[in-house]
Amino acid sequence: MDKRIKKLSLPCPPLLTAKSWAILNANTGELLSGHHEHERREIASLTKVMTAYTAIQIITNLNINVTESKVEASCDASSLNGTTAELEEGDVLSLWDMLHAMLLPSGNDAAYALAEYFGLALVELGLRTTKVVDPIQVFVHEMNRNAKALGMSNTNYANPHGLQNCFNKSSALDVVRLSAAAMRLPLFAEIVSKQKHKCMGQDINSREKAFVWHNTNRLLAKGFSGLKTGITPSAGPCLASSYKDERVNLVMVLLSCKTPEHRWSCLLYTSPSPRDRQKSRMPSSACKKKKKKK
Repeated sequence: MDKRIKKLSLPCPPLLTAKSWAILNANTGELLSGHHEHERREIASLTKVMTAYTAIQIITNLNINVTESKVEASCDASSLNGTTAELEEGDVLSLWDMLHAMLLPSGNDAAYALAEYFGLALVELGLRTTKVVDPIQVFVHEMNRNAKALGMSNTNYANPHGLQNCFNKSSALDVVRLSAAAMRLPLFAEIVSKQKHKCMGQDINSREKAFVWHNTNRLLAKGFSGLKTGITPSAGPCLASSYKDERVNLVMVLLSCKTPEHRWSCLLYTSPSPRDRQKSRMPSSACKKKKKKK
């Protein structure tokens, strides 16, 4: 483990199976620790952190009311596979609720609907910064512009949801920096801290329709404040997480863990909370055995 991790005062290194990872001091921007943090790889639904970041930038710049603006799920959006918010073609939600639909259950359908909505808005308002007119590609172009502005030199986005695509790649360092920037946006931070969200929308026939989404991030129940999970066969289990108390403000990213469960056990151990560390730390005997094998 990187010597910089000593600043976290860990008694024994956590069980890290991620192929690359990074831990950032969100207050100063200092990289506290990392492993292959510059290595480019697919990041699955951690892509949605940039989708949300880009959407919120547009919301702010255009002064859009998130509760009054409505977003409709298209046939293309509702037909996507993978994790879903269970949207059907013609379902209509407020922009506020659609952001929840993307960030809590990790809805690929919601991510696509948001990209269509904002991409079309940029085209109609003459604000697109690319010659292409397809709303999705216009929005993805904005995602890449934001990545460049944030200094994410190892990143290229090819879609707004993170489904398997060999051209949709980033690095642990880039994602941790993006995550820290996203957590500074009050709208984003509020949404990703929620374990559950209920709302009412409308179906294709304008009838009321109830939605309930649960956050895929299990660490919220352990004192963490966010942030986003991800998993695809090519990217492996991934996690961007944030932890803040009176002493520290950390953002942590794990890419391609060995199993989905290792995402939680690792970061519970790394958490500066003594209570959480006590629950998740390896027994002292296990630590000694690991040292002997080195």
